[in-house]
Amino acid sequence: MLFGQSVFQSVVARLEREAEDRLNEEIATPFSARVIFDPGPIAASGISETEPDNRPLSAYLDLLEDMPTLDVEPKDDASEPAPMPDYLQKTSQEDVSHELAINEKDTLESLSEKRRAFARLNHPDAVPAAFRENAHLRMTAANLLIDQAVRLLPLMGRT
Repeated sequence: MLFGQSVFQSVVARLEREAEDRLNEEIATPFSARVIFDPGPIAASGISETEPDNRPLSAYLDLLEDMPTLDVEPKDDASEPAPMPDYLQKTSQEDVSHELAINEKDTLESLSEKRRAFARLNHPDAVPAAFRENAHLRMTAANLLIDQAVRLLPLMGRT
């Protein structure tokens, strides 16, 4: 406490005093004296009225003229999407279980790594919109299988 005030109260009081001082300065200062910067004479120095000095722009435009053009064909949105990868077509729990290869030697760390590796390939946000339903089914099955294996770890004496 400073002079019977908490630190917070003293900071608030100081900010209020500073705000009052700024307000008093603005009221006392005539409007014409409040101009901070007049760029007129500085910005106009060295530039003639008839022909502006625009060397950076002209140099840039000269470079653009010398640059080779790229022939890029615009993508056709109506084109046929890529076919669904084979692994995304396997949505059954048996198929996902076979891919995960969960066994009795797995630990919590190895199961977590399997979940992350599976999600990198199969997460619905990581695949095109047309394949998201299958990716969702695969992730649901994988999470279910890994969660079951994690629940069984204490029963098998592993963590």
